[in-house]
Amino acid sequence: MLPTLDYAFFAARLHGFFAVGGHEGVTLTLTAADRLPPQAPGHVGFSLMFRGPLQPQLEQMTYLLGTADAGTFPLFIVPVGRDQAGMQYQAIFN
Repeated sequence: MLPTLDYAFFAARLHGFFAVGGHEGVTLTLTAADRLPPQAPGHVGFSLMFRGPLQPQLEQMTYLLGTADAGTFPLFIVPVGRDQAGMQYQAIFN
């Protein structure tokens, strides 16, 4: 069963690890979960930032991510930068 992918789901897993399906041994760390300004009444958008290893660099696409406590789910991520600590990826829910 697919978990409810809302802000609360990710905020509860801030600094947690997400395994990347199809890339054995590659994990992403959720480094930020930020609410976005509302676009409409009742709308809750948010941005997620992940950090992963420098290699392999993941392409912009949908990956099957997994957590130990919530199972797996698809998530579209975009590489947005790199530094000495690794690659940064973003996912936006709007």
